[in-house]
Amino acid sequence: MSPPEQARALQMQLATLLSAVDIEALPAAPRETLTQLKRLAGDLRLDVRDFMLADSKAEQTRLGTEAAARLKQLEKTIAKAGELGHFGAADVAHLTAVSQQLLADLQE
Repeated sequence: MSPPEQARALQMQLATLLSAVDIEALPAAPRETLTQLKRLAGDLRLDVRDFMLADSKAEQTRLGTEAAARLKQLEKTIAKAGELGHFGAADVAHLTAVSQQLLADLQE
C-alpha cells in the first residue's frame, strides 16, 4: 500500500472508531482530544499527499519531517484517547503499528 493509501486508511479507521462516540456530548477535555485526533488524521493525509507531490528532494525532506512530526503527535493523541477509555488496548496497538509503518515508508 502506498503512503497516501496508508494515510487514508488510518484516517478511515479512526473515523470508524470515533463514529461510535458522541463527541459533542463529552466533557471538554475528552472532546478536545477526540476532535484533535480527527483533525490530525486529516492533516496527516494532506501532509503525505504533499510529500508525494514534492518537486524537489529538499522539499520532500522538509515535508517528510513535518509528516513525521504529525505522526508522532497523532500517536500521542491515540494513546491519550486510549487512556481516556475511548479505544481499547488492541485498537491503540493497531493504530500505532499502522502509524509506525507509514513513518517507516515515508523515511525510505
